Amino acid sequence: MTPLTTIIKRYNNGGTVETCTGFEYKGIDYSRVYACCKHFAKQGKRTIILPRINHKNPLYKILYKDLIGTKYEHRCPDFCVDGVFYEHEGFRSQNSKRAFNNMCNRGFNQSENIILDDCNLKDSYMIRSLKSQIKSSISIHEVWILRNGKLRLLFKAERR
Repeated sequence: MTPLTTIIKRYNNGGTVETCTGFEYKGIDYSRVYACCKHFAKQGKRTIILPRINHKNPLYKILYKDLIGTKYEHRCPDFCVDGVFYEHEGFRSQNSKRAFNNMCNRGFNQSENIILDDCNLKDSYMIRSLKSQIKSSISIHEVWILRNGKLRLLFKAERR
């Protein structure tokens, strides 16, 4: 824990869910992000739910320092796990394929690690789509699916 964060959940294995002190978190997006953080914290990892702040705010340089100088500079991913940034994306469309594509487009603008709400597509379709995006130079490392508060890893790219 740093002076900038407050532990809101601690697990016996040392894993934590933390929030940034002084920021208010609420809404359905928060509950989904919190569920994601719990998943990783239960594995003994340190997770921090991050606020949306302007890149000109002095706190941006502290909270998002690892993004500075990357293509994700000025972005605010939803949380980090042991220093790795993740973005959660939900959807509203009734068209599952459109929902998946929209979530990917928004998510990969924030991070190469994304968590998508389950839109009931077959894994084979989603993986094929992700591989196609990698071929078109989209940077992808991990894609997780969130369903009923539980995460499962859909895709993990090989590091180059």
